[in-house]
Amino acid sequence: MTLEEYAIKQIGLPESNRLKYEVLLPSSIEIGKLICAYANTDGGLLVLGVLNKNNIISIKGLSDDFQVEIVVKNSMVKIFPALKIERGFITYEGKKLYVLKVEKASEIVTFNDIQYEISYKAIKKVASQKVSNYNIKSTEEIMPYADKLDTILKFLLDNPKRINVNKYTIREVLDNEISLSEAEQLIEKLKESKYVKSYNNKYIGISIDTAMFLENGGFSGKGLNSLQSSPKNIFVSYSWKQKETASKLYNFLKVKGYNPSMDDHNLAYKDKISTFMESIRACDYAVLIISDDYLKSLNCMTEVLHILNERESYSKILPIRHENVKIFNGNDRIKYIHFWKTQVEESTALIENLDRISTIEESKKLKIASRIYQDIGDFLNTIADMITFTIEKEEEVSYHNLLDYMEKE
Repeated sequence: MTLEEYAIKQIGLPESNRLKYEVLLPSSIEIGKLICAYANTDGGLLVLGVLNKNNIISIKGLSDDFQVEIVVKNSMVKIFPALKIERGFITYEGKKLYVLKVEKASEIVTFNDIQYEISYKAIKKVASQKVSNYNIKSTEEIMPYADKLDTILKFLLDNPKRINVNKYTIREVLDNEISLSEAEQLIEKLKESKYVKSYNNKYIGISIDTAMFLENGGFSGKGLNSLQSSPKNIFVSYSWKQKETASKLYNFLKVKGYNPSMDDHNLAYKDKISTFMESIRACDYAVLIISDDYLKSLNCMTEVLHILNERESYSKILPIRHENVKIFNGNDRIKYIHFWKTQVEESTALIENLDRISTIEESKKLKIASRIYQDIGDFLNTIADMITFTIEKEEEVSYHNLLDYMEKE
C-alpha cells in the first residue's frame, strides 16, 4: 500500500493516538515531539491541511508554496537515532494535503535528548533523566579517539555532498598521521555511533544527526566552536621532469598553512592510479602542472582520464602550465593529438604479430594510449580555457594568483 493509499483510508477518522490533523504548519519543535512520540508509542500519521474543530473534520488544503519540508528537516536533525519516515504531498477531494507517517521504533527515540510518548492524544515527556545518545561502555571505548572522530565529522559537515569518504580520505583529513588500518577502525566507530551514513558498507557521508551532535559537544564534548576549520588539502600532480618545480610549490603551500601532498611516482601502476584518485577525492584542489612531458606521459595522462570520468573530481582541478607547453591554438593542440596517434600506431605495429599472452601488459598500455588519443583534444580545449598563467610566472609573484583563486572560493 502506498503512502497516499494509506492516508486516504485514515483521513476522516477521528483524531487518536495514531492520527492527528493540523490546518496550519506546526513549528519544527512541535513536529519533532510528535514524530518522537509516535516512534516511542505505536506509530502514527500527521495530516496537514485538515481542520478538526468540535470533532468536525474539514478539508482545507494547502497552498502551492507551502514550505513544510524545511520545517520537517529541522525537526529530524534533533531526533536520535535517525528515523526513516514516509512523507509527501497527496491530493484528497481535489485539495493538496501533506502527510507524514511514522512507524513504531524498535528502540527508544529522543528529540533534543528527551524521550516523548503519546497518551490520550496528548504528547508527554517521559519522566526520566535525559536519554544518552550512547551508553557508558561505548563512551569509554570512544574517548581515546574523540578528537579524531569530531574532526572527521567536521570534514563531513564541510563537504555535505561527499558520499565517497573512505579510509584514504580519513587519512588525508587527519594529515596522514594515522595508518590505513587505524582509519578503518575510526570509520567503523563512526558507523556504530550512527552519526554518519554508510554507503555500500564502504564509504561514509554526513547524516541528519551529524550537525546537531557536533553542536551538542560531539564525542569530545567540545563542540563545533573548538574545531577550527582544517587547512585546505592541495594535491600536486606533475611529470617527473618537473619534480623540482612541484617541490617548490609544495614547500610554499606547507609554509602558508595548507596541507599539500604530491604525486608519488614510485608507486606501481595500479597503486598509483588508485592513490591518485583517492587523493583527488580527498583534496579541496588539485594543481596539475601541465608541461610538454606531462602531456606526453602515459601515467600522467591516465590520471587525467580518471579525472575526466569523475566530474566531481574534475571540478577541483587547477591546471597551471609550464612555459614549455603551447596549447592555445588549434595547431599546437593538434601536435599532441598527432603524438598520441603515433604512439598508438607504433605500439599496434610492435605487438600485432606477437602472441596475446606475452603482450598482455603492452596491450593494456595500448588500450590506454588509444583512449588518450581519443580524449586529449577535448581535454586540451578545456584546460586552454582554464589556464591563465604559467608556473614560472607564479613563482615570481609568490603564487599570488593561485592562492587568490583558492581563497575566494
